[in-house]
This record gives sequence, structure tokens and C-alpha cells, in this order.
Amino acid sequence: MIQGTFWRLRDLGRLLAAEPTTLVYRDAEMIARELSLVGRASRRVRWLVLFCAVAACQRHTGASDQAAEATEQTFRTLCGRCHGADGKGGVAPEGANAPRNFCDSAFQAGRTDEQLKQAIVRGKGAMPGFGNLFSDADLQGLVRKIRSFDPGAKKP
Repeated sequence: MIQGTFWRLRDLGRLLAAEPTTLVYRDAEMIARELSLVGRASRRVRWLVLFCAVAACQRHTGASDQAAEATEQTFRTLCGRCHGADGKGGVAPEGANAPRNFCDSAFQAGRTDEQLKQAIVRGKGAMPGFGNLFSDADLQGLVRKIRSFDPGAKKP
């Protein structure tokens, strides 16, 4: 019984480590069956299942870390050229308005996240529009980065 359970748990570990969108209904049924077997299995097997679940969670955390790093890189290379790495804006090109200071509380309070997204996509004033260069997830990350400069926001 234990040997057969081990092989089923190996398959269960693969399912737990899979992307959430790849799980289908029949896989969920299999997980439910396997978990009921785990309830009757030895203590070692229970720890194995716990280890697999933790490993799967850590794998997805790494993806969010990569997305945050990609947002930082995008901000530094594209946005930071004009708005500055510190978000305080910079010197205006001749005859144009200065880039927005993201550290200004009035700026932060006066714009919704959707307005910020639209400014990135369409451009505004001297700022060029970036059109379809960014996915919705990228835009959301850039908006979070802009919001992180808000002096009135609570820092985690």
C-alpha cells in the first residue's frame, strides 16, 4: 500500500507544482482521491505531501519576484530616463512641461490607476505613448511602481 501511495504522491507532486491554469476538473478529482489516501498513510507520506505543497507555493512566488524585477527594469530603462530613478521628475526639454513628479501627493491623489495606465498607453504632453508595448500585467506593475513613490501611502 505504501509503495503504491508513493508513486501516486509523486504524480500528485507534479500536479501541485504545475501552473494553476493547467489543472482541470479530473485532476482535481484525482487530488481529492489522493488526499483521502494520504489521510490513511504514514506520517512520512504526510510530510512528503506538505513538502510538495510548500515547494509549489515557492515556485509561484519566484514568478512574482521575476515580474517585480521586470517592472523595475522597465521603469529604470524607459520611465526613469525622464521621471528619474527616484520618481521626482527631471529637467524639461526646451519648450515642454517638466516630467511629472511621482512623489507629489497632489499628483498621486488626483489620478486613478486607469488614468495612469491610459497616460502610459496614449502618452500625454511631451511624453510619448507606448501603445501596445505593454501587457495589462505590465501596465499594472508600472502603476504599482508609480504608486510606490506616493509619500502619503503606507509602506509595507
